Amino acid sequence: MKNWSIILPYYNEEKFLPGTLESICAQHLKDFTLILVNNASNDQSEEITKKTLSRYPDIDVLYLYEPNPGKTNALQTGLNAVTTPYVATIDADTYYPPYYLYFCNSILEKRPEIHGVMACDIYAPYEDHKSQKRCRKIYRKSLLFSKQCHAGGYAQTFRTKSLRQVGGFDQNLWPYVLMDHEIVHRLLRVGKTYYSSKHWCMPSERRSDRTKVQWNKLEKILYEFSPYFLKDWFFYRFLKKRFEQRKATITQLREHKWEKNIDKDAHLS
Repeated sequence: MKNWSIILPYYNEEKFLPGTLESICAQHLKDFTLILVNNASNDQSEEITKKTLSRYPDIDVLYLYEPNPGKTNALQTGLNAVTTPYVATIDADTYYPPYYLYFCNSILEKRPEIHGVMACDIYAPYEDHKSQKRCRKIYRKSLLFSKQCHAGGYAQTFRTKSLRQVGGFDQNLWPYVLMDHEIVHRLLRVGKTYYSSKHWCMPSERRSDRTKVQWNKLEKILYEFSPYFLKDWFFYRFLKKRFEQRKATITQLREHKWEKNIDKDAHLS
């Protein structure tokens, strides 16, 4: 049996999927099943995915389809198919270095108190001093605010049992944006998360306008500085009400209003 599952949900990502898939197929640790969840795409994403992966017959792949719109639904469909002790969630427009999965595996194998390994997001090669500075900043924040999330859903790995124990990707519980922060909030009820200044991935820089898929300044300040015992109130009473008023649901991501036009390979250069 494999040790890892990698869940990759996608909706109309034909421009970015090949680069992401190439980086996953280049992982040094091959002990994984790649679970691809087509979230009702209407472009050539699925065909491009199959064409790319046909060049890697050694990669174990599971193709799934989730008709209900929303990344949370797609992730839960993927999680339902997981039979491995560890699971990673990744995004279709993100580059993962070859040792990404190996690093996560080494931490979870050696550290039973760790229930999730999180990566830093960078937007230039890791050798760039700005990228290393950013990673160090995220790492320091993870030490100072250890009961918070400092990584997006493209950079999260979990113990499968722990993820299921806290409810998985529950659309009924949290159908809004920032679901990556909410899921880690629940995970922290059962264990710790781990960050390193040398563990990273590189999302594309196409996100230009985050106002409709992000919290505002007040909400972010409250999240960062409220103690953990108030985080249930913050998410399920305070933030939930505000997101409902703004209609900031997870399906807003499908509209791509936050996207700017960039070279599809820019995040790999």
